[in-house]
Amino acid sequence: MDALDRLIQLAHLSGALDLRCLLAGPLELDHAKAPAGEAIYHVVLDGTCEVVRHGHPPIALNAGDILFLPRGDAHVLSIAAGAASKADAMHARDNGAVIVQSNCGEEAPALDLLCGRFLHAPRALLIDVLPDVVHVSFTRASAPYLPPLVAAMRREAEEAQLGAPSIVAALSTALFTMLLRAWLAEQPTLAGVLGLLANRRLGAAVIAMLERPAEPWTLELLAKEAAMSRATFMRAFSAHSDSSPAALLSHVRMQLAGTMLTHTTKSIADIAAEVGYQSEAAFSKRFKEIHGVAPGGFRARNGIA
Repeated sequence: MDALDRLIQLAHLSGALDLRCLLAGPLELDHAKAPAGEAIYHVVLDGTCEVVRHGHPPIALNAGDILFLPRGDAHVLSIAAGAASKADAMHARDNGAVIVQSNCGEEAPALDLLCGRFLHAPRALLIDVLPDVVHVSFTRASAPYLPPLVAAMRREAEEAQLGAPSIVAALSTALFTMLLRAWLAEQPTLAGVLGLLANRRLGAAVIAMLERPAEPWTLELLAKEAAMSRATFMRAFSAHSDSSPAALLSHVRMQLAGTMLTHTTKSIADIAAEVGYQSEAAFSKRFKEIHGVAPGGFRARNGIA
């Protein structure tokens, strides 16, 4: 298992396709900020539009574009007036697979759009290290596997055959990993955790943290995992990340702890030990610093008694 795969598993990613939008302009659709634990995506099947986040320049989207907002930022989706279609009152219907929302009546839409969410664990490390906007075109050579996936999502959303909701959900979940893979392939340089993962030796140290969080990691031990001297390891780590190895290790441990709190009935003391804390008090203090709530409160808030 590579480190990216491990981070995806820790984030407990699942996808949901909420809407198939068949729209005409002029139109502006406000999207409120998504709740914690939800990221937003838009897939442009046909047509063009703009997405505007407050205080940022507009992002032009064309057929074949996917826009992913990891932090679920509030935004406005704007469609210009066009000769091909005419805006009407907005109607929505459930076709058995997704909700179809349209304002173009029987006319051809100016914009054909899939809108969905990626659900993830609170303070998921993988989500935290992504930029506010991930923009990928699945028509580019760097993403040859995305067009068949998007075509399958479109077909299932249109035909609404038996089992379509389950298939659409599974395809939406797969979309996250494929989208991220395509985006990573287009980045000339990477910083932070993603930069560490892209470096074979540094990535080995990150994997070691993820797989063996209870070990008493020191700079010397992490450097050994990376097959580097302590000084070389620190220089390389600092070149890829503004954070320190100790801060990354703490974040990894806290995410693992959050996963165990919400997906197991282990005691807080046992969880503390499994993520490398000999003292339950020290673990609880650090957990509250990261998550804003004590471990017991975190477990209660997320549905585990």
